[in-house]
Amino acid sequence: MKIDRLPTLTKAMFSDQKKWSKDNWSLTLGEHSSDTEKLLEKINLFDIWSNALQDSEPTRKLIPEIFLDGYMAIHFACMGLYKYAYVCLRSQLETGLRLVYFSTHPIEFKWWLNGNEWYRGGLQKDVWGEGYNYFNNLEFIKEFDKKLDKDKPLFNGVRKSYSKLSKYVHSSPESFQTRPSSISPKYNIEQFKIWQTMFNEILDYINVIFILSFYDKFVSFPSTQQKTIFEKGIKNRKFREKLKEILSEKH
Repeated sequence: MKIDRLPTLTKAMFSDQKKWSKDNWSLTLGEHSSDTEKLLEKINLFDIWSNALQDSEPTRKLIPEIFLDGYMAIHFACMGLYKYAYVCLRSQLETGLRLVYFSTHPIEFKWWLNGNEWYRGGLQKDVWGEGYNYFNNLEFIKEFDKKLDKDKPLFNGVRKSYSKLSKYVHSSPESFQTRPSSISPKYNIEQFKIWQTMFNEILDYINVIFILSFYDKFVSFPSTQQKTIFEKGIKNRKFREKLKEILSEKH
């Protein structure tokens, strides 16, 4: 492609975006390269889940999407596009929850793939129903909730995080990335740190939910892989402690 041959507005956009993107990447990685490395290590853990659950069609279809949502979230955040980085996190969380649900609902999964969701009936949220009740009735999630603070069950946290992420999807005023003085999103250290905290929250939830939902698979992992998921995939210390209690009690 020869840049000089591009139409006028396209050429201007290409040149402007190239410089803007380079500047934001440089500023972000100059301050957060080690943080970014840890985030990338965290999403690479989906290779472990993919290999363990490869006999499942929902896994083969959805794990790549879960990985890419996380990857693009990091990509957008490094470009200063925090709104889109949050949108990717909501998509990642939703797809992670769908994987758990569809892993035991293969017929509904095929319907869903074909865009046929008549089976949802009056449901207003997603395939798993209102209030995340499907997940709250899974054996090991119930066990996990018993070990958490009574007023802080796992899916209360999921609900709050999902609500925050939804503000970016629906363009609430606090999610705006433009300013009266500038239309170009720019790197901001505080915004990156806030987004990074949310990234870790979402990946914590996904890994904890996967461990509890695919418990029999997880306990068959080599100890090195279990340790890797605990140490790199779950930042919340209380979550790690409660999971280890369940593992020690059941085995």
